Amino acid sequence: MNTKTSPATLAFEFLRREAENLTPAQYLVKFNQLKLEFADLMELTSLELREEISHAHSLGIH
Repeated sequence: MNTKTSPATLAFEFLRREAENLTPAQYLVKFNQLKLEFADLMELTSLELREEISHAHSLGIH
């Protein structure tokens, strides 16, 4: 069993929980964008990730 989560899995799960209705083309664009964003986040150190979370919180993004 593979327990390592991939950026593609995270993007798929994120979109699966979204209430937004997307066309297939919009879904693929959003999926690829999220996949890249999750890949970037997964490469951060724990300190860098905490800084990103703090910055997002200060902007009101939860």
